[in-house]
Amino acid sequence: MLISFGGEVCMRSPGTSSVVPGRRKEEGVGLRPLLEVREVSALKLAWRFISGRSLWTDWMYSRYVKQGSFWTCPTDNNHSVTFMTVLRHRGVLKSAIRRVIKDGSGMDLSRNPWIDRRSLLDIRGAPTHQKDRRGLSCSRIIRNREWRLDSYRYTEEQVGSIMPTVIDPTLPADRWIWEPIDASLGMGEFQFRSCYNLIRRTFPLSSDYEFVWCKGLARKMQLCVYKLLLGRLLTRDRLSSFGVPVPDPKCVLYGLEPESIKHTFFEYTLAWQIRSEQSHELGVCTSGNCIGDIITVIRDSRGRGQDWFRTARVRLAASVWHV
Repeated sequence: MLISFGGEVCMRSPGTSSVVPGRRKEEGVGLRPLLEVREVSALKLAWRFISGRSLWTDWMYSRYVKQGSFWTCPTDNNHSVTFMTVLRHRGVLKSAIRRVIKDGSGMDLSRNPWIDRRSLLDIRGAPTHQKDRRGLSCSRIIRNREWRLDSYRYTEEQVGSIMPTVIDPTLPADRWIWEPIDASLGMGEFQFRSCYNLIRRTFPLSSDYEFVWCKGLARKMQLCVYKLLLGRLLTRDRLSSFGVPVPDPKCVLYGLEPESIKHTFFEYTLAWQIRSEQSHELGVCTSGNCIGDIITVIRDSRGRGQDWFRTARVRLAASVWHV
């Protein structure tokens, strides 16, 4: 599914909230910066690349990886933009190996000192905004399978030696990284929501960035996005309503209701209200019946940097894969 995209992102619905949305009843992820969305999407695709074999992985190995491995494959200008973005996030993926995240939707950004009053993200070298972030509850959320990282028990050097563990998909202990909330259910599959909460940050301002359309994408992806806009793509909630067996029809981000187009585009409750107000101010119609108007508005916004293009491509690829 991931090919070298030569086109341009010609759709975007930007806007900025005056406050950081706090934890809400539905436990959604809220509005997050563009860079975080790209990181999560790239990690999701990277995990699919190393955890199983499919037509896509076989093609990527033959086209880009060749005789090497995913961990040693060098980046090359001839690679697709999406694949290079995935490769750049290998270090983040390694740092999450052999860790368990319990109840990703319930991760609360409350102040909780851990190892000299610094969060795990700080120790990993992530940019810190301590007065705005309110800390990360590592002792309650992130635990290691073999080393329980309790408060003040390990030094920074000891924690650093644990991080670079490389995943081996052939080992049962490394088969899945994220576990379900109920440990009695056994190992669980990769969850977009858990991955998102693992790397999320809190900033003084959060921005709502919307991707929808990439002119240079494969036709299949364009069709998927267009059907999503029209509400006609068979997402997991629609399949369930037709009696098609689905392992878990709940939205992996929302976690409470069956997944639908609203959840795919982060349009529930507060996020939906803010997005509607922004769309109204921009004169952008998001009903799906005025796609031409959307393209025109976003096409006039070109030249805002390559980050827009890379993020929309990898975000779109991950979403289409997911549904």
